[in-house]
Amino acid sequence: MKARSASEAVWPALQRTGRLLFSPFHIETFLKMAGVAAVSEGVWVSLRFAATNPIEIDPRSIDASRLVAPEFISFTVLGVLVALFVLFFCYYLVIHLRFAFFHCVVYGTRSVREVWGQYQAAAWRFYKASLVLWLTLGAIAALIVGAVAGGAFALFNLRTSEGKLDAGVFLMLFFPCVGLILLACLGAVMAQVAMHDFILPHMAVENLSFGDAWREARRRIAADRGTFFSYFILRVGLPLLAGFLLAVMGWMVGSLAFGLLGMSGQGFEAMLDEATGVGGYLRIGLEVLFALMGLGLGCCLSFTLGGPLAAWMRAYAVEFYGSRYKLLGDLLLATSPASQE
Repeated sequence: MKARSASEAVWPALQRTGRLLFSPFHIETFLKMAGVAAVSEGVWVSLRFAATNPIEIDPRSIDASRLVAPEFISFTVLGVLVALFVLFFCYYLVIHLRFAFFHCVVYGTRSVREVWGQYQAAAWRFYKASLVLWLTLGAIAALIVGAVAGGAFALFNLRTSEGKLDAGVFLMLFFPCVGLILLACLGAVMAQVAMHDFILPHMAVENLSFGDAWREARRRIAADRGTFFSYFILRVGLPLLAGFLLAVMGWMVGSLAFGLLGMSGQGFEAMLDEATGVGGYLRIGLEVLFALMGLGLGCCLSFTLGGPLAAWMRAYAVEFYGSRYKLLGDLLLATSPASQE
């Protein structure tokens, strides 16, 4: 496969996305693949849902101090441990799903279940390396937050002889703090792109370790820094622009859809507001039904808008990097329509 520039990979990625999601088009398959793409890539466009008659909770009635009381501390610790376990387990599932979706994009298949067990070992290695990396970045972010907090404390305590804020001190602290924050955000985004677009393909295709995959990716990046820099700009900029436009579209469509759903729910609510007995149970059942309908509508809207964008992001990555990674490029050529004619 001929090496592509960052801009040359945009159109083949659109074609691959179209074949994966729309050729042939079945609404159930589209929603499934769009949902898998949105979840695995973390693209949630216009995620919202509506429920009729939500439960009203007065924050003043909640006594958070009871959570650390001696008689509740064991339950609090257990709850925190369970929450952390669920969080880390869900993160592993997302990474495993990302490997499966990578396979679907490369091979053009729509069966996630069939390839799920194929990448279990690679997903586990990637998961452990990701935890180490993100915990390290989290520690660096904590240091930056501490530095910013210290700078803010110094700013509000250092005054001029007239008792006013010192503009010189403000400027000396403001720009370094902003620079540190931007540098941390840029580093996190670059790490995310490098891991998922360049390291993951080597682990999925060759079953390499995370370190070996990073060395292979780094060698290719070092050989063509300018093109990879252009790719990074388009990889980040195009989804941001498309995501903004899709979010506006989702807001307009969602306002209409949720407005109609809300009016229907309010109508039934008004009819059964004073109902008791069977009517009261019917009202509760309808509230639950409309809440589920609102949640389902919100997920469908988010998947319909964000799924194609997420699928394109993964297709763009494999089309660009596949033109520089021969094993991946050969797989892309073998699964292209021209090679199957």
